[in-house]
Amino acid sequence: MSRLFRCRTITWLGAIGFSAGLGCAKVNSNAGTGTGGSGAPAGLGGTAGHHVNGTGGTGVRVDGSVVDAPPPITDFPPGPILGTPTTPTNAPTLFGGTPGNNAGPCIVSPQDGTLMPQNWLRPRFEWNMNTGQKNLTEIVLTVARFATPLKIYTDGINYSLDSALWDDLRRSVNDEPISVAIRTMVLSSTGTVQQPPSARSTVSFTIAPVEAPGKIVYWSLAGDGSNGTGMLKGFGVGEEGVRDVLTPDQVTNRNTTNDGCIGCHTSVPGGDSVQFVFGPPMKFISMDTYFNNVADIQMGTAGALPTYVTSDALALLQTLRGIPAFSRSHWADGDRIVLLTDANNQGNLYWVQLDSPAPVMQGTLARTGDPGGATEPTFSHDGARIVYVSSSNTDGISIHDGRLDSGPADLYIIPYNNRAGGAATKLGGAADPAFTEYYPAFSPNDDLVAYTRVAGPSAPTGRFTYANYASEIYVVQTTGGAAIRLAANDSPLA
Repeated sequence: MSRLFRCRTITWLGAIGFSAGLGCAKVNSNAGTGTGGSGAPAGLGGTAGHHVNGTGGTGVRVDGSVVDAPPPITDFPPGPILGTPTTPTNAPTLFGGTPGNNAGPCIVSPQDGTLMPQNWLRPRFEWNMNTGQKNLTEIVLTVARFATPLKIYTDGINYSLDSALWDDLRRSVNDEPISVAIRTMVLSSTGTVQQPPSARSTVSFTIAPVEAPGKIVYWSLAGDGSNGTGMLKGFGVGEEGVRDVLTPDQVTNRNTTNDGCIGCHTSVPGGDSVQFVFGPPMKFISMDTYFNNVADIQMGTAGALPTYVTSDALALLQTLRGIPAFSRSHWADGDRIVLLTDANNQGNLYWVQLDSPAPVMQGTLARTGDPGGATEPTFSHDGARIVYVSSSNTDGISIHDGRLDSGPADLYIIPYNNRAGGAATKLGGAADPAFTEYYPAFSPNDDLVAYTRVAGPSAPTGRFTYANYASEIYVVQTTGGAAIRLAANDSPLA
């Protein structure tokens, strides 16, 4: 199958701070429990669910309207919770016995210090045993001002908090640490204690008094993936299920002979439509057969050509390549701009005005001082700058279907300069000759650029950029500086 599909582009979500670290969160192992952007709101359909409104627990929001809700809770329910039908009913008594001297489990989720948006998914508690096959777990949640801790017992390998309890908790406990203590033990097949309770491992998380905005749309193979037909699926923040957002046969302007697979895509500002590369499914694949297209993703109009895109602009899009880039500062009538690359993979950086009639307003952005070929542009939110990937493109294969296929490559930055471009300069920290850097993305405030990087500009591992499992995500200041490796690159088990 074409390597086009698995574009590992980076998307920044909201302005909420999350735990920066991954890895084992076994904290205070022997301590007691303690007391301690927007996406496409209509594009995914269905209801938004019950989201807390962040106003002191006076209501919940259902499909955008605030309705009455129960008052905030002031304590946890008093009785223990049995996590599965097979959890022993005497589990609380078993954990009341004499503890052993074995170490506590490694808590994988939540990470210690995690800050959850108020509309986030209900917490999922996950842990790994340090030794042995523990088969009974106690999870204890405490809030400093609550008199009663919440005790959960399960013989499962993880536990997700009850959704109704999560609604109560996120409505009632904001900006207060919620402590999580986990112990494990081993029971025999007859229910007798084979290994007494372990030491406690503890972490804490906090619920923010604000929500994370937006929806997430992602690429997916249809069915079992055997036919190589790509489509878009998505979900909203806090939703536990996914739904189809756009399938190839929904696209009204598709070529029924050639267009059967949706690939790399970008949501337009406001999220009512997506622009994407479109081409044949796997059994008809050949090199460089994917060109740009655009479609609405709202309920009832999914697949239609957005009203602001002229037929002439669409015809031009279908001759250009690359992962499209937009800026919210250039997304109004008379200035609906998309950045793309040329049809011949020569590394020319184009701008196109989507709402202009014939002749369509278009042009090439100057990149003075950069001898390489441009691909994978990203547009700053303020509309002033463009960061892109500069490839040597000397071997004729480094750019494929409008995106980087192999290194060496560095990140460059140019001014937008009212569609003219200008002097190109290397982005300091993301133009290291020892690495190949690609897939850039501006942070919501344009202060940072996140990007993918892989070691080696010419070694086989470094040259191949698409779906390279050795690649990692870094960030750098937009003005340049030291490259910062994200701890999220590490396995939770590291």
